Amino acid sequence: MTKILDSKDMVSEQELVNVEKQLNIKLPDSYRDFLKKHNGGYPQPDGFDFASGDDGSSVDKFLEISDSKNASLMNFFNKYKNRIPKNYVPIAIDPGGNLILIGVNGEKAEVYFWDHENEVDDGDVPGMENMHLIALSFYDFINNLYEIEV
Repeated sequence: MTKILDSKDMVSEQELVNVEKQLNIKLPDSYRDFLKKHNGGYPQPDGFDFASGDDGSSVDKFLEISDSKNASLMNFFNKYKNRIPKNYVPIAIDPGGNLILIGVNGEKAEVYFWDHENEVDDGDVPGMENMHLIALSFYDFINNLYEIEV
């Protein structure tokens, strides 16, 4: 079972509604539930593979609903909104600066790895070229994290 260490204060329903209004999105229920219990933090275990079976990465930190410049979901969304596909929101980062995204606004709530090394050129519309499916739902994602052997 995945534990979340060092999460921030729990998020209220009203705070979630405010974030959704500010970002003009609708977060999946599974992720909303997670934020109400664990607002950001470090998962243990933290490793994941891609749905294709290829080696994945690890979650360095889940983003939080806060004013933090380093780990705020809102700050990451605003920084990357023109670089990631529409209807996806960053929810976590890996140690290499890549993002873990979740589908919003009626998209399937699938969880993807966004590879910053292969993102589109400035001015191009971001697509799925540098995205790798991790899990079909947030619950599947969080429940399938594993300890990476060193």
